[in-house]
Amino acid sequence: MIKKYNDAVGTKKKRKAIENLLGSEEWVVLHTDRSTDCSVYTEKEDMDHDHEISTARALTAMDYDVLFAPSGMFTRDGKRFDVFLIRSHVILKADLKSISSKNPDTIANRITGGAQQANRLVIDIVSDIDTRTLVDGLRSGIVGQRKLVEILLFYRNRFFRLTYQEIMGKNIYKMLQ
Repeated sequence: MIKKYNDAVGTKKKRKAIENLLGSEEWVVLHTDRSTDCSVYTEKEDMDHDHEISTARALTAMDYDVLFAPSGMFTRDGKRFDVFLIRSHVILKADLKSISSKNPDTIANRITGGAQQANRLVIDIVSDIDTRTLVDGLRSGIVGQRKLVEILLFYRNRFFRLTYQEIMGKNIYKMLQ
């Protein structure tokens, strides 16, 4: 079904392909956000990682449908991202990272690892890390990761979409305050 989306040309056909994808009976709906009507979809009811479900639920509140990538989609050695983020007529591949550490090196390592799996990362900071330390970790992690398009960041109950330039820029501290 993802292939049908990729083959579709034009906004209307892509939207229809997404409707067919999300309307398929092969998906289990784990959560639907009441205010956005966006949902979390997976191929099985029990997920191995509760933190991924928590992050996916948070994404539905930000107006994304979240489809966990089916396990049969990847070869044994292939890159393995976690989810498809779906909004309107666009499907984006992303890797989910839930970070409870306050160590900037841990944040950097998680970004580096995730950037090898997808060009978008969703990072959910679940610690009370201070802004300066978080920025140090973000900056260290994105250095050399030119294929990384953006980081979708949950921090202090707020949501940010950050590009490489924004993270490396002077205003990052003001943005995250």
